[in-house]
Amino acid sequence: MRFPDASVTTIDLLRHGEPVGGRMLRGSTDHPLSEAGWQQVTDTVMRHCVDGCPPYDAVITSPLSRCREFALWLGEEFDLPVQIEDDLAELHLGRWEGKTHAEVFGEEGTAPMSAFWNSPATVSPPGGEAMEAFDSRLAEVWRNLLANPPGRHVLVVAHLFVCNGLLRQVLEQPLSRILAMDLPYAAMSRVRHEQHALGETSFIEWIGR
Repeated sequence: MRFPDASVTTIDLLRHGEPVGGRMLRGSTDHPLSEAGWQQVTDTVMRHCVDGCPPYDAVITSPLSRCREFALWLGEEFDLPVQIEDDLAELHLGRWEGKTHAEVFGEEGTAPMSAFWNSPATVSPPGGEAMEAFDSRLAEVWRNLLANPPGRHVLVVAHLFVCNGLLRQVLEQPLSRILAMDLPYAAMSRVRHEQHALGETSFIEWIGR
């Protein structure tokens, strides 16, 4: 705790495990977890258990099945409330949805994807969601979570771009750096939010364990 007598909320951000179909530009394409993916997220959460139980008061999840199904299982298994938050859905990738990188390169060449990765603040996937709109919806989710946390320790189950975007709310990176962290499947990051006599402050304890 940085500030004496602060009220602390801990927020763990968990990227989902491997979905059925393996690596691709999945975006809002709704694939469930593979067997390996279930094992990945289960192992990550179990490593943080205390006396066999996860330390969470509540779980908030993306509506997409690769996040939602695990969150609902965790809630049922350990009697935790689960909140489905539509605005935690992954960035919609337009024409790239559900395709591998190789398929996109074969259809469009490398230039459109290179432009997106190098300048996501100004270049969107063809027919996809603009990064400014994506960032705006995540900022609203984050503000609401900090203002009304459903417990002292909350697990958020989400996606690669979403976890990057939520961490950006704390780091205040330029929008051009919103995709800077390549978090592996089932990686967990931790944010500590303190409300104290001087106001409130968020700290990142670790990223991508």
